Amino acid sequence: MKTFKSLLATVAASILLVGCESYDFGDTGIDKNNPVNPISASLLTGVQSKIVGTVSLSGTATPSLYVQHLSQTQYTEESRYQTINFNWNVTGSGTGTDGTVNIYNKIFPNLLQIIDLNTNPDTKGNAAVFGSNNNQIAVAKIMWAYYFQWATDRWGMLPYSNAFGGVASSKSIYDSQEEIYTDLFDKIDEALAQMDGGSGPEGDILFGGNMSSWKKFANTLKMNMAIRLAKVYPSAGGYAATKFNEAMSAGVISSVSEDIMFPSISNDAYDNPYQDDYVDSGRTDECLSDVLVDRMQDLNDPRLPMFGEPAASTGTFVGLQYGWADAGSIPNADVSFMNDDLIKNGERDLPMFTYAQISFNKAEAALLGWISGSAQTYYEEGVIASMKQWGVSDADANAYLLEADVVYNAANAMNQIAEQKWLALFYQPYEAWAEWRRLDYPNLTPAVDALTGNSIPVRHAYPIAEANQNKSNYEAAVAAQGEDGLFTKLWWDK
Repeated sequence: MKTFKSLLATVAASILLVGCESYDFGDTGIDKNNPVNPISASLLTGVQSKIVGTVSLSGTATPSLYVQHLSQTQYTEESRYQTINFNWNVTGSGTGTDGTVNIYNKIFPNLLQIIDLNTNPDTKGNAAVFGSNNNQIAVAKIMWAYYFQWATDRWGMLPYSNAFGGVASSKSIYDSQEEIYTDLFDKIDEALAQMDGGSGPEGDILFGGNMSSWKKFANTLKMNMAIRLAKVYPSAGGYAATKFNEAMSAGVISSVSEDIMFPSISNDAYDNPYQDDYVDSGRTDECLSDVLVDRMQDLNDPRLPMFGEPAASTGTFVGLQYGWADAGSIPNADVSFMNDDLIKNGERDLPMFTYAQISFNKAEAALLGWISGSAQTYYEEGVIASMKQWGVSDADANAYLLEADVVYNAANAMNQIAEQKWLALFYQPYEAWAEWRRLDYPNLTPAVDALTGNSIPVRHAYPIAEANQNKSNYEAAVAAQGEDGLFTKLWWDK
């Protein structure tokens, strides 16, 4: 990880990604009189640097608020579901060109440009200086699948199949989630098939061009996508089970040491964004929720001191009531904020996929009959893996497995898997939200003072501009998917 951080620090100053609101596909913004030679390595670094917005609260805290890991303190509107519409944005750690970018204007066109540079006979020779053409294309396809899964799991149907053909496709149709997921699986399979023995891509801040790590990442992503479709294709031998087994056989992460982490560095543009909020800006907007703290205390969960800090006034762990309009009346000293290392350490790496998560996936797959092996064994491996991830001692981890509500109970196994996954995905906000929506457990109560609706949000609504700029296609998507609000379930959320 140190090598990747050094690489990121070296290239950080050269990354230029500029976001805007509406589509701008193709080459219509290029000045033909002043051409530039794009560098695929820089394009890749720029794309990867925005992963921080998919694995943290950078830009919006809503996922961690929806699953009630956190509560808001002074400003409580987002925990009460005020914001309905969200732009096509992913937010980096910095501001300006280092901060928010529109995924349709920069992330996906840049990935397509990497593919084109390494495919076009006129440019592929020069592009090969930055790594094998095949391997650069493969990595771009994997990143495409990663970002688009994150996006479709937020909004549902999206502009996709004809969204990248220049001005003519600026008013793109919306593809269904089923169509998008199918194509993303195809992208991953294509990427795995075309990897070769050449060098990996330069500019790779995740794995330093290590293609073995990219294979493992691709299969881990594929497995996680497959389990998300478990309620759509539940049968053993069905589509989701087949993809799950393909990924498992090819090799997913297999230990805590292989947890896939986004590397943060001290540079303010690419550091842990929590540090920007809690240290640089001096904000204290979110603390641990009463829902999380109370449940962890009920379970005698040894991870609680790793998740949070004791309340300054009492020295005990105190969660703040979730979704309460008057939360600002409670002094900050009386509640528990996230652990200092999570929010004040600018170089704290951020988890993308963890072995604990993958182990719980296997436990669920075993219960569904998708794979052989013991669901109990995989479940216990998931619990222990999460404990190791958070630095809990073996003795405390083993004692936790003996807690009454933690010890494996075949009659309640799926709920146990769901609850332990909910806990393990603390500090993985978007994954936590997706899995809670899919598994419908633990049973969470909506905000007591909700500003919108009377249930917990299960999607984000489309950018407001879509209803005007892409009216007919937007209306067709709403007709197919359901009301464009926070409470319309996604395709896989059965």
